[in-house]
Amino acid sequence: MPRPTVTIHRVGGNLLFERSILALGLDVTLMSRVLGEVLLRSGSTPMRASPDDIGLVMPEIERRMLLIAPFEQVSPGLARLRRVLLTWEATG
Repeated sequence: MPRPTVTIHRVGGNLLFERSILALGLDVTLMSRVLGEVLLRSGSTPMRASPDDIGLVMPEIERRMLLIAPFEQVSPGLARLRRVLLTWEATG
């Protein structure tokens, strides 16, 4: 098995952040890194992420995910993430 050339560390955050990275459906470590970086660039953090914060950066999350995987693989995860964000107020 090939060894990675760069070690990627998992980014932790609040419960919404954790559920969001799981909803995306790709590698948890990679998705935590992608979502964490996008949130930081928008002025939020993984620990303070709100549905509005993540919803605001959805286009950038989608753009970055499409660099990693084909649309057919990315689309279901983005739909799950939207569902998590839309129902968060009722459950979170």
